[in-house]
Amino acid sequence: MLFRAAPAVRAQSESVAPAPAGQVACSFGAFVSETDPEGLNVRAGPGTNHKVLGTLPPVKLSGDDPPVRAMVEVEVSAGANGWFRIAKARDNEMLTDAAPRPMFKGSGWVSGRKLTVKSQASAGRQRPDAKAPAILSGQDGASFDGDAFVQHGRVLGCSGKWVLVEYGLPADSEVLTGLTIAPAAKAGAEAGRFRAWVDRICATQETSCDGG
Repeated sequence: MLFRAAPAVRAQSESVAPAPAGQVACSFGAFVSETDPEGLNVRAGPGTNHKVLGTLPPVKLSGDDPPVRAMVEVEVSAGANGWFRIAKARDNEMLTDAAPRPMFKGSGWVSGRKLTVKSQASAGRQRPDAKAPAILSGQDGASFDGDAFVQHGRVLGCSGKWVLVEYGLPADSEVLTGLTIAPAAKAGAEAGRFRAWVDRICATQETSCDGG
């Protein structure tokens, strides 16, 4: 009698679903995490080969202890290969306590490595679907809107109101002790980093919101 080998399990079942190929429509608010004093380049298309249209200011730190991190706020309308189309850039004057800084306010593309988001989701999903397996969850249903998540997150992809975020929390972060991280969240990520799809994005830095 001949026995057939069991079919191989698809890699996607063991890792996070990647961002959709090509340009996709998205709709969420994000923050610019650039720390270079020269600011973040905004380009005419998704890639460094495109013309620079302008720049966005870096994170502004206050003199408080601990310092307040004020980031430029933007609206994202599309994603493509790790780049995101942004518009309506603005300072949050409640945090900067100063006049708005000069910046590019039109539509253009920036690298997701310099964008971060604040999510009030109670779980990070394997796919951009509320019914997808939860691969990242906080203790007692805690969401991903704390300073540690915002400061150490970067955007990899998007789909509608869902965002694929990769986190790189420091090894000594207290937040890690309250997280349940499935192997799928670590697959494909650099050592010490993990990723998941989240929704309920909150576009306000200085307060909580329901994410919509």
